Amino acid sequence: MKKKVWISIAVVTLIILLVGVNIYRASNQEVLSVETETVEKRELTGNVMVPGTLSLSQENFVYYVPENGEVAEVLVKEGDKVAEDTPLIKYKNEQLQLEKEQNALSLESSYLQINRIKDQIDDLDDKEKDLKEQVGEKEAEKQIDAERDQLKTDLKVADLDARQILLQKKTIENKLEDLVVKSESAGTVLTINEDAIKGISQAPILHIGNSEELMVKGTISEYDSLKINEGQAVTLRSDVLADKKWKGKVAKVSYLPVQSETAISGEETAVQYSIEVSIDDKNIEAKPGFKLIMDIETEKRSAVAVPLEAVKQDGENYYVYTVEEGKAVYNEVETGTASNEYMEIKSGLKSGSKVILNPSEEVRDNLEVNEK
Repeated sequence: MKKKVWISIAVVTLIILLVGVNIYRASNQEVLSVETETVEKRELTGNVMVPGTLSLSQENFVYYVPENGEVAEVLVKEGDKVAEDTPLIKYKNEQLQLEKEQNALSLESSYLQINRIKDQIDDLDDKEKDLKEQVGEKEAEKQIDAERDQLKTDLKVADLDARQILLQKKTIENKLEDLVVKSESAGTVLTINEDAIKGISQAPILHIGNSEELMVKGTISEYDSLKINEGQAVTLRSDVLADKKWKGKVAKVSYLPVQSETAISGEETAVQYSIEVSIDDKNIEAKPGFKLIMDIETEKRSAVAVPLEAVKQDGENYYVYTVEEGKAVYNEVETGTASNEYMEIKSGLKSGSKVILNPSEEVRDNLEVNEK
């Protein structure tokens, strides 16, 4: 019996001792210091980050066309500046020349036939007079009218043949004009491919571009296509030139999606839309072909916001700690748009409150804190 009493006394003493130690520690514990920032309205910017490729704003590729025959002459040199409609390449096509000559002979023959029929119609009046003396007036008119109707029919047929030959002539002339290839836009002749001239390469014969105007081209998702519009500001950067940034703006967003090979074959694929961004800086150090990141500013508005490092997440819920009367206070919040630095707070906080930045695991509701 005495043994049980002593055990009970020992347990009670141990509990009292532990409670005393905890009270002592709590009373002597330093108040946690925290860094805070005032909640206020800030200008939030929504951004979409898109990869792209630096390209010439205007490019013209001239490919070999076997139907035109052989390339007789390249009328420009690398480095030449050309205007729109400048002759670039001249083809030689002997078959087309033969067709032209044959067409000319057919047209001449057709006109001779028309003139011969017209002469025959004109001769009918004299023939009618002779017939009247031989077979009488009524019989003469009957024969002449029948012959005149036949000649008029022959004349219509000959006229139709002539018109058909004229259409053929126009077609041949258009083909001959196509033997001289002209530039579709102004620019500089960047490359001339000798193998392509001979028809042994699938590469373009000529590459013409405006090297003084560059543009960044890329693709965006169907979701981003609803947020990105022409005229929006863009910041451009490159991993190769990490310390450089350039300004630009969205110049074009395609209305129709990009047709990929998988989409054409019927396979399911993500929908993409092409985008082009013009560059304000004309002295950009990057070269055509460089991979750039397009940081597109999709919206700009004023809203209550806090630094991103103040916002914590617990499952699907977001929360922050504020400081009120020297103590940390737990606040569940509804968040909105996030920028690179701030998170919009739709509800749960008021302007003027002070949120704790980077709250540690020690921070809890009703904990005494000191602001740094």
